[in-house]
Amino acid sequence: MLWALVVAAALAADLHAGARADVRGATAARDAARARWAARGGLAHAQEALRARLNASSAAGLPPATDTLVVRPETLDYDGVRVRVSVVDARARVQLNLAPAEELRALAAAAGLSGDAADAFARSVAEWRGRNGPRMPPAPSGTGAVAARPPTGAFREVEELRGVPGVTLEAYRAVRPWLSVAGDGRINLNSAPVPVLRTLPGFGDQVARAVVERRRMSPFLSPYEVVAALPAARRLAVQDRLGELMARVAFTPLHAEVRVEARGAGAAARARIRAVAVLAGGRLAPLARIEER
Repeated sequence: MLWALVVAAALAADLHAGARADVRGATAARDAARARWAARGGLAHAQEALRARLNASSAAGLPPATDTLVVRPETLDYDGVRVRVSVVDARARVQLNLAPAEELRALAAAAGLSGDAADAFARSVAEWRGRNGPRMPPAPSGTGAVAARPPTGAFREVEELRGVPGVTLEAYRAVRPWLSVAGDGRINLNSAPVPVLRTLPGFGDQVARAVVERRRMSPFLSPYEVVAALPAARRLAVQDRLGELMARVAFTPLHAEVRVEARGAGAAARARIRAVAVLAGGRLAPLARIEER
């Protein structure tokens, strides 16, 4: 009789523990689903905000973006799930899969790394791309050659740099804010920040800051306007490389990085979506390369 009571008590305890585990599992699944749907709502919000920005710019006769953020970051609340949304001009960053080693080295130096550390970073990335990436197509030479989807390469996201041999944590943290895996590799003179501008042919810190100062008054429309805006001491150096510069720069965005992060109360209530918006002729094409995590 005693053994029967012991067995019954053990079975009851197991059933109770199983029921609690089932409840916890159901709660975690519900929290994860809420975060996922909130993130999708944030993505739809980002699309509408981007479309409104493009329509407003078109109505005013202005370029779609004259700053790094095509759409300002927003924090939304969907039934207790906080959603962070941002849309960034990919041409305001250096394209990690397309930038030559010289450009990567210049970016690392502009981000504060020493000469040796910048060399090591650029060499490590170039070697990694050579071993792990497909052959990348050249950047489109005209506005009529807009790709429907941005190119892919050795890196699907900038965070993968952390796994590249020779790329230190210091280097990764220094260059991370200025890199992208979207875009055609051109730099938007009307939106790129100083560290990114410093990677352009003939540019240095003085030229990059002069460009940023000038575009506050009105956006650039041609490389010749850039030359005219430079200090006399730096003008000749940029003129000598004007052909290279014209091949490397742009004046409007083509691809925009869309990032959505949803965070709820539970540990499982986390979701992230990344996508690329293609801006063709000032219009928003369907989103490309949507990744949910």
